[in-house]
Amino acid sequence: MTNVLVESSSFPDFGRPDAGLVLISEWRTPDAERRQAVMDGVIDAWAEARLPESFLGRYCLAGTDGLSVLNYAQWTDAAAQHAFAADPANHRAIADSVQALISVGPPGRYRYERSVLLREGPIRTLGTTASDAGIAQYVHRGEDGKGVRVLTAHDDDGEGRGDEAGDGTGVRFRPYRGIVRPRG
Repeated sequence: MTNVLVESSSFPDFGRPDAGLVLISEWRTPDAERRQAVMDGVIDAWAEARLPESFLGRYCLAGTDGLSVLNYAQWTDAAAQHAFAADPANHRAIADSVQALISVGPPGRYRYERSVLLREGPIRTLGTTASDAGIAQYVHRGEDGKGVRVLTAHDDDGEGRGDEAGDGTGVRFRPYRGIVRPRG
């Protein structure tokens, strides 16, 4: 594994084998200008922080409604993420910066479980609910083993999709910015 983080403008590698913990949350901003400021501020705060090798990546995906953000982060394991979050210096460097941008609760804690290919096609948008209208599903099991979070890939661009896409999939998300530790 490398200690270098690089910018990414693509979807996360959902099945990344070294990711033992996935943090997922959805945020809603009052307008598109605020949404962009939140996404840039979050990624900038993380890119400027001193991050341990156990941090694998963090992505902000932009909702097709112009207001929503899908936050997706990967760590090697829960213990490493807990240790990082418990350090007051890290809290000041990152958590306070993020809280200044948007007030949100803690993200859901998951483990990537499996991918389900529904049909072939390029991924253009991502929905946050299970739907057989997509091309693939990325299943995440709650850290407690009980909850499940399914992200559904779609091959359309999500244009005209507001709060409800008409197919039960809700807001769709496109890649915006991320920072990732390349494998290898």
